Parts: sequence; structure tokens; C-alpha cells
Amino acid sequence: MWVNDTIQTVPVSSSSPPSFEELLESVDERRRTVTIYAPAVPDALERLFDTRHVCLEHEFLPRGGGEPFLTVVDGDQYVGSLDLPAVYDFGHPKIHEIGSPEFVEAAYRKLTSLLPDTVFSSLDRRQLLATSREIEDRAWRIGDGRLDVGFQALSKLRAQTDVYEALVDRGLDVHLYGAPDWRPHFFDGVTVHTDGDELGEVWFMAYDGDADPGQACGLVAVERSPGSFEGFWTYDPETVARIFASAARFPVSPERELP
Repeated sequence: MWVNDTIQTVPVSSSSPPSFEELLESVDERRRTVTIYAPAVPDALERLFDTRHVCLEHEFLPRGGGEPFLTVVDGDQYVGSLDLPAVYDFGHPKIHEIGSPEFVEAAYRKLTSLLPDTVFSSLDRRQLLATSREIEDRAWRIGDGRLDVGFQALSKLRAQTDVYEALVDRGLDVHLYGAPDWRPHFFDGVTVHTDGDELGEVWFMAYDGDADPGQACGLVAVERSPGSFEGFWTYDPETVARIFASAARFPVSPERELP
């Protein structure tokens, strides 16, 4: 079915819905300091944190002086620390199945928990897929609520048939957004939105956490060049509500408009 007649109401601001670009600009105000304790700053970490949104600092740690690590500070507040191997894992993260024990222990998730609401300038598709999987897994484990998903084009969901069948089977209210280049006929119970050129440029997700705002999470990333995205992830319920509000600008599409 294409139109869900019992769409869950998502609380949004009474002001005009923000565009995805405006969401990025609002999060852009956040700045964090990442300090790397190591003999030198590895090139891979310089590339990852090569963004105006993170102040990267280095404290010399002699070889044999312990495992290299980093710390994150938000203003004057210490956020946490992380061994460098977990950061490297985010450079090419493994994509786990939803609900798997391996996903719970995935090293890169420690990085995502330390740096929410931080705009990264050059995320690739694999990093976005791994971050999206965290949102999908949370929605699957809770088993209810609304999940909005935009992967630029509906055809991008072909490789995730099993994931979205499982989410729908759990009873989630799933809304799909993207260019109408494919008809996802393999499951029932979704609502499809395809009207809007902006959808072809944006990768986004929003999960409302069902009855628990503390479980709300989301992701917004805009493609700046082929395969390279500027974006952020969030666990802040107000920011998630703004992602829903932005997505609400795109109307439900009739089935006849799809190939």
C-alpha cells in the first residue's frame, strides 16, 4: 500500500518548515575541540576532522607511552575520550545487520556518540550507510513509531530490501522519500514521497522514538560533489522534530506517478 491513512502526528514548530540546507546551517553553529594524544596526528584523522566545525589539536604522546587516544570537549565541557582504532573504524565501517550483537559492539558507534550535532564536510556513502544503520537498528529494537527515510532516489533501497521489510513487519510507520526511479513493490505498508528536486540531493533519516523522545535520532547530509556529503547526525529530539518538519514539505505521491 502506498498511502498510510493513519499517519502518526509528529510535533513540529509553528514557524515555516526549514529546508535541509537551513538545518545544516543551524547545526553549523556548534564547535567542538578534538585533541589527539599520539606521537603524531595520522593523515586519516586529519582528513576526517578537516572541517571548520572541529578544532583539531595535538598533544604529543611518546611511543610506548600508552595507547593513542583522543578527547572531545564541547565549549568548557568534557564530552569523552576514545581510542584511535575506534576512530579508524569509522573511516571504512562494517555494515552490520539490524538486531545483530556485532552491531551493538561496533567500534565506530563510540565516535558517533561523542560527536552528534557536528557538521562533517566530507562524509562518504559508506559512512552515511553505517550511521543510518544505527537509526534503523534503534527503530527496529523499539518496534514502533515513525521513521522517515530519504536516500536521494527510491532505487537506493534495492540493496536494503531485507532491512525495510523487517522494519515494516515490526509495525513502524515508514515514509520513503526520493526521486521516483523505482517502484518498491516488495513490501506493503509504506508511504512514498517523490515530489521535490531537493530530495535528489539529500540523504536524511528521522526516527521519533515512539513514546520516548530520548530515543529520537536523525541524520541530514547534502551531496556537495559526487559521493561526498556535508552532514550531521543527532540525538536531540528538537532537532529530529525539525528534520520531520523539513520532510513534511514533500507531499504523498500517488502510486500512478511511479514507474
